[in-house]
Amino acid sequence: MAFEPSVGFTTARIAAHHTTLAKSTFLNQISHQERCSSHLRASTSSSSGQGIVTASLASYLNTVVKHKSRCTLAASAASPDTEASPSANLTGSQKTFDLVALSNLCVDIVVQTSELPPADDSSRRQLLTNLTANPPDVSSWEVGGNTNTLIAASRLGLRVASIGHIGNDIYGKFLTDVLKDEGIKLIEPVTANLDSSSSSIITNINGLTKEQDATLLCFVLVAPNSQHSFCSRYDFGPWPLLSFVETLPPGVERVLDSTAALFVNGFVFDEVPSHIVIAAAQRAQQGGAAVFFDPGPRSWTFNDNGARKAALNAILDVSDVVLMTEEEAEAVTGYGNAEAAARFILDRPGARTEWCIVKRGAEGAVLVSRSPGNGVYEQRALKVDVRDTVGCGDSFAAAVVLGYTRQHSIPAVMALASAVGAATAMGSGAGRNVAKAEAVASLLKSAVSNCEDGRHFTALELLQQSLLASQDEE
Repeated sequence: MAFEPSVGFTTARIAAHHTTLAKSTFLNQISHQERCSSHLRASTSSSSGQGIVTASLASYLNTVVKHKSRCTLAASAASPDTEASPSANLTGSQKTFDLVALSNLCVDIVVQTSELPPADDSSRRQLLTNLTANPPDVSSWEVGGNTNTLIAASRLGLRVASIGHIGNDIYGKFLTDVLKDEGIKLIEPVTANLDSSSSSIITNINGLTKEQDATLLCFVLVAPNSQHSFCSRYDFGPWPLLSFVETLPPGVERVLDSTAALFVNGFVFDEVPSHIVIAAAQRAQQGGAAVFFDPGPRSWTFNDNGARKAALNAILDVSDVVLMTEEEAEAVTGYGNAEAAARFILDRPGARTEWCIVKRGAEGAVLVSRSPGNGVYEQRALKVDVRDTVGCGDSFAAAVVLGYTRQHSIPAVMALASAVGAATAMGSGAGRNVAKAEAVASLLKSAVSNCEDGRHFTALELLQQSLLASQDEE
């Protein structure tokens, strides 16, 4: 379905200029033998600055097929090692979006400081007020939160949208412009059309006060000795920050009905009331979407044996795929062993979770699948020069969404996700610095010759298919 622009939300055209040119360059290098001439609609030149794959991906894939003695192409064989996602294949015209991320839209701003601020709340609150009113130059700004997953997914060829809150301020304009440039198709406000009729406080058209309408910011304070700390509204509450959101707006419901996947992270529960988060997940699931949950750094806050614990149990109950680091998995499950933690998630009473993935950093990742027989799949990490691990897990998740919703084999999905995370680690920071398709393809190609089960080759095919489908949509 198509959504018409209306007051209260912004729309973004598909594939803004620099993203389209970069993606087209990559796709147009694929040989004519692999796709009909109608796919070649975009220019093969690129002024975007994004990397160009040096050889035709299709020709490369064909070469590997001819020499499959070096890499056994077992990915399509009927064996436990090649189990595919149990998800419905929600692609093509069946759904408007491949992925929608719920809330956690923010702007990260790096601030160089002579020393880190005092730890007391009063000093930090004043600092937050001062920095918000007088921010450093825009060159120090970057989008953060769920935008990492959104941007990575868009670059992998997925049709992406967001449900969340962006304020009518300079930070909101920056965030909107970046997402538009990255091909994010829609930003649907979770705060739309609030009732302000009973309030004497001056509000905007959606019934929000100035404070409520503000775009969420996170200041990254960096001292000369490389020590750093963070300062944001997350630190002070009251939580959830958008406590005034009591129901899902109609526009949000339409978006949830129109997606193949919904991504939720732990920070969302600091922003949106838990009953709204669960209602959104249930609504998407009723429409046929798969729900992905990553508790992230907020994992430790869910062990209060109160409302937070109840919220964790509720989101786990409706999650089809759960992703965690080893440390987060231990906080959530109590198990320090990756496989044991994953099995705990799958074996919860009434659980519907099909995949639980535990990310192990330089050691790779482990996926435990519900069927057949709680199969265990290990993925070694690719060896790369790591510059920054920020955003690696977020971009990893984007590849998992792609593979799960399109029923690709688990080993190939894990190989692709590993390459996407590794490509992000080779850069500095997240947001617009997450993995590009060119870098992912290069890493996968470098791994093919030493691959024993064909997963890296199949992951290349997976990436190619997704980008071709994206090109057709454009």
